Amino acid sequence: MSMLTRDGARLRPFRPTIECAQCGELLFLPEWTEYHDNGRIKHLWACESCGYSFETTVRYTADAA
Repeated sequence: MSMLTRDGARLRPFRPTIECAQCGELLFLPEWTEYHDNGRIKHLWACESCGYSFETTVRYTADAA
């Protein structure tokens, strides 16, 4: 469910979201998150609209302070 403005433009929520890789519906929270000690975070997403599931990986580096 996406909200539209009067001119038909889609409104985007302020918190981070991801679109379903199959149907484009906005997803707000992953089904699960897995933290790895080598700078990776994996998320499993499941779309309630179409039933599609997929994973994303976030990679980060520690600050070299």
